[in-house]
Amino acid sequence: MTDRTAGSVQMADGPSGSVEGPGGSEEAPETQQTPEVRDGQQARDTGDSQETADELTMETPEKAAASPASAGEAESSDEVVAVSTPSTPPADSASSSNNTGQPTQLSAPSGDFIAEDDEIPEAAGEDGTDAEAAPAPAPPSPAPASAARNAATERLPAGRNVADVPRGTRFADRYRLEDKLSSGGKSVTWRAVDEKLRRAVGIHIVAAGSEHARSVTAAARAAALVGDPRFVHVLDTAEEDGLVYVVKEWLPDADNLASLLAVNPLPPHESYEMVRSVAEAMSVAHRAGLSHLRLDPENVLRMHTGQYKIVGLSVEAALYGHDTTDAARDDTRAIGSLLYACLARRWPDGKAFGLPEAPRNGTRLCTPGQVKAHVHGPLEAIAMRALGHEYKNQPPFDTAEDIVTALLAIPPVLPPEPTVPVSAAGADFDDEYTPAAMLDKGGPGHRPPTAFRPAASPPPPALGGGVGQAVKVLVSVIVLVAVILATWQIAAHVNSDKDDKPDPAPTVSTDNDTPGPAPAPPAAEPKPLTVRGAYEFDPYGAGQDVDGVKNSYDGNPSTGWRTKSYQDPQLQRLKPGLGVVYDLGETVDLKSVDVLLRFAGPGTTFEVRAAPENATARPNSAPGGENAFRTVGTVHSESGAEYTVDLKEPVKTRYVLIWFTALPQQPSDEFSQPGLKNGINEIGFTG
Repeated sequence: MTDRTAGSVQMADGPSGSVEGPGGSEEAPETQQTPEVRDGQQARDTGDSQETADELTMETPEKAAASPASAGEAESSDEVVAVSTPSTPPADSASSSNNTGQPTQLSAPSGDFIAEDDEIPEAAGEDGTDAEAAPAPAPPSPAPASAARNAATERLPAGRNVADVPRGTRFADRYRLEDKLSSGGKSVTWRAVDEKLRRAVGIHIVAAGSEHARSVTAAARAAALVGDPRFVHVLDTAEEDGLVYVVKEWLPDADNLASLLAVNPLPPHESYEMVRSVAEAMSVAHRAGLSHLRLDPENVLRMHTGQYKIVGLSVEAALYGHDTTDAARDDTRAIGSLLYACLARRWPDGKAFGLPEAPRNGTRLCTPGQVKAHVHGPLEAIAMRALGHEYKNQPPFDTAEDIVTALLAIPPVLPPEPTVPVSAAGADFDDEYTPAAMLDKGGPGHRPPTAFRPAASPPPPALGGGVGQAVKVLVSVIVLVAVILATWQIAAHVNSDKDDKPDPAPTVSTDNDTPGPAPAPPAAEPKPLTVRGAYEFDPYGAGQDVDGVKNSYDGNPSTGWRTKSYQDPQLQRLKPGLGVVYDLGETVDLKSVDVLLRFAGPGTTFEVRAAPENATARPNSAPGGENAFRTVGTVHSESGAEYTVDLKEPVKTRYVLIWFTALPQQPSDEFSQPGLKNGINEIGFTG
């Protein structure tokens, strides 16, 4: 398989120190000359050399005076240098070489072909005698080998460094740098804004003259052709102003595997989903001739939807380098390390990525089941075989396709069943007598027991003759008299109540004791609501002032939460909005919101949005997550900084979003430079 991974791409500098002779390529002499060459030089120095009148070999004084080392050394891959023979003077750099290694001679007659840039020395005198050739202008001396290897570096503007690229720099008149995320010396990673499509993107930047620049570009172009959705896509790459940049997808609602493993291992169904997604994605890449070579917990992301994505296909290896003789096998070992970490929360190759080192039994790596209890057996076997170990006489895996085949051979690992619902009174439902439980008792084919029914006793014998008929008539008369007496008593009671109470209450009793409508309770007095927590809601960015969120409801109006400073004339051109979500602890009847802004004056627009009544978990902060909130009020600032939003009717909600859609232009302060910005110094809720 041909590996087109940039990490294995080696850029050749061209042949150095080689010469071309009649017999092919051989090493050029470095410091020695033959006696014939030295004699030839002496002859030229004294003017005793003989040249024919019809042919004149062009030669420069600089070449004739060149040191012995430079006379036989090839300086560039673009030149073929001839080795001088005793009968032929060494050719200078102005002479071209033929395939035999002898210098090509240029004829003096004007009818012969001469290159445009060549200059012909003065011809022999009119009397036909040889005349000394006028020296041609000296050509530029060949660049040394070290300069050829660093030719790309000379293209970098003087003093340009990737670490010094300022915020606000634009590439391709489109990608504007916003937040520097990391700086690794060889490269710098930024979060940027694609101004044409109005979306956030990630950008890697390397110096165009660095040793990795060309391999990074080649890797990005190759990775961009892989359309599998399980890879973070490369969107663009180019070179501009001495810098090479690679533009990739930006995923603000994703967590890398290292952060997911910070406290506990992943549950079995999450580990299964991770290894299945990564193995299938790398199988696609290997079939395309690509590999990753730097698969680790920081380059595997889990979206909030549960989908896993891989960052840096080919590009990571090109940025940081990776020597390998079997790229597919190295990626397979990396997948095994990821699965081992998910099952045991240990890293097989030592302490790294915030994970402790996996223990060993002598020289053999302990299995995840020896480190943690209740490890899924089939997944443990796949992890050990992917790491290159035999497991219960099963051979190790060599490719990601082997892992995919093994996963298909085991039953899918599904998430656990949902928890038992809780009744309104707070007690668990007793599912012992539910229909499903009754059917499950006794195993398949078991029929639920029939209800107990006492045996029917035979009816008493009927009274014979007219005695029985008389008894029936008597009983009927007694029942009729009882009904009449009861009716009369009820009517008398109702009439007495009317006489004693001429002004009855709104609730009227009837003869069947049916209650009337209850009076409406008095309206509850508004009371302040307590904020139980808050978090930033910036689905189209990387965050604003995370530590300042708690200051927006601490009761101190001199502190608060603030936004970043934006340089665009309109916030909507950069992102739909940003804000803070406040948690009121439980579903309440929200009636009004009081907001004290950081900056007074016009230019600020914010909306009060409420989450659905049945929302019991914090809403998703992915792009488009703001649409899960319902707008219940809007404020366009005028002159002041304090605003009260009175709702038309109480809204039942637990989570309230203050969503800024426009920010005012403000001067620089101790936190940021001039630009569009504002904040919340204090907020209060009434219910």
